[in-house]
Amino acid sequence: MSTQIEINGIVVQIYESVYDYASRNASFSNYADEKVDVSYFSDKDEESKLPKVFVRPILLYKDLNFSVGKQLFDGIEFPEIIEIDGLEYILVNFGEYEISYLKADAMDKPVYTLIYRTMQVTDRMYLYVYPFTEIFETMEAAQVKAEELNKTWAI
Repeated sequence: MSTQIEINGIVVQIYESVYDYASRNASFSNYADEKVDVSYFSDKDEESKLPKVFVRPILLYKDLNFSVGKQLFDGIEFPEIIEIDGLEYILVNFGEYEISYLKADAMDKPVYTLIYRTMQVTDRMYLYVYPFTEIFETMEAAQVKAEELNKTWAI
């Protein structure tokens, strides 16, 4: 959830957490598919018993599409850092066409997504893909969803 303030006559979004920001603006569809060696699960002989879904943490600041700092919007330059009630917020962008600030001490917190098994590449290697948007605030919430999907899906 974001709040809004006005800077230089432009409404800007203020986010308290990476999850709030990412759930509105992030897309992981451009992430490279992962080849996962499932030999760790060697006790599971049947393909149907291999995990269909894994949890992956995402640190937005490591994403090449995520920028921090100076931005121009309609020819107006916005401050890189603002202070509200004694808290610092940093100017961020993940490809959206709006001005967004994220609480500075939340910047290094991960969000979580699931990757889905699609096809077998080699004997014990499977291709897993990132969804367009599926974001969880905690590892626990993502894990609960992964376990639920792994129990119910038959691929």
